[in-house]
Amino acid sequence: MSKNKFIYDFYADLQIKENEIDNLTKRCLEVRKEIKDTLMGVMLLITAYGVKRDWGGTDPEIAAKNCLKAIVHSDNKYTHYLRESQLPDLTSLGIDVSIDSSSLPKGSWILEFPITLTKPFISKDDVPFYIIENPVRKDKVFGIPFISAMTWKGNLRWVMMKVFLEPAADNPDKFAQIRFQHTLLFGTEKGWAETKSWIKYLDNLCPNAKEQYRNMLKERFNGKDIKDVHLQGMLYFYPTFWDKIDMLIINPHDRKTKAGRKPIHFEVVPMGAKGNFRLVYVPFYWFGLPEDKLREKVIIDLKDVITGVKEMMLTYGFSSKKSSGFGVVENRWDESRSRLEIKGFCNVKKYSSFEALESTVESLEGQR
Repeated sequence: MSKNKFIYDFYADLQIKENEIDNLTKRCLEVRKEIKDTLMGVMLLITAYGVKRDWGGTDPEIAAKNCLKAIVHSDNKYTHYLRESQLPDLTSLGIDVSIDSSSLPKGSWILEFPITLTKPFISKDDVPFYIIENPVRKDKVFGIPFISAMTWKGNLRWVMMKVFLEPAADNPDKFAQIRFQHTLLFGTEKGWAETKSWIKYLDNLCPNAKEQYRNMLKERFNGKDIKDVHLQGMLYFYPTFWDKIDMLIINPHDRKTKAGRKPIHFEVVPMGAKGNFRLVYVPFYWFGLPEDKLREKVIIDLKDVITGVKEMMLTYGFSSKKSSGFGVVENRWDESRSRLEIKGFCNVKKYSSFEALESTVESLEGQR
């Protein structure tokens, strides 16, 4: 390959000269001074890593990981990039903004509050090629670490199963009623034809409630065969975008020699990172009820969901490796940035902790 040969970056018109790939190992962030976009610098590094395996005698894997660490970790360059460039773009485009309630029907509620991590958040991105094996999940366009709406939904459903369903396993009537409520909140359970699935787990958790739960679905949805019942939940989740990114290194040790083995690099959202949690509820399964009954159903659902969100945020976590304590948040935030609104029943309320939020809902419950 001649010295004048160019390799074009997949994402743009950036060119990588072959001799500059060696410079990348030596100077890392100075390789192309005209590249001011941090995300593009990372993508350029990935391209260089992919097209040349010999980096001037240095192990290319180690060199690339060190360069990535310099971009992500040193002087918080990537964090500054997120805060000064990418997150403001999300706001200006109307992506990461407060929810508009003007078009929501009566009984709908909105729950919003800022969150701050007390333990790092770990997730796995689905990019086909990256410098390390454990990149944190990022938005494909802006390169912002985030939690998807589906991840929030899955975590909250699991936590509410732990909090409400497992303790009711010895009470079939209560178990069936709670399971039915969760189906209306989150939508159809998955796995009718699978031996290992959410449905099978709940069926086995309380076998005596199995038929009762199915009969409740049939009755609610006009006697359809249970396997033909496919419904959307009343909860709508929104992604959370984080304002920080960092790297962790875990160095496993040999049990016999106690010597460190090959270090494992993780991209993480670190402790202290901030984001916003947003959740919308639309009570379309309760439409047609008298106003007092609608209000009662809405507040019951709100109260149970808040209990689940609190346990998810403070106890169980919502991150990969959550069993090790990752992905929990502070129980204190800026009250002015919080919001609880129940369309037609409660104007916007502010709160600074889960206890304050629960107290607000209890006062609404007492106004029946």
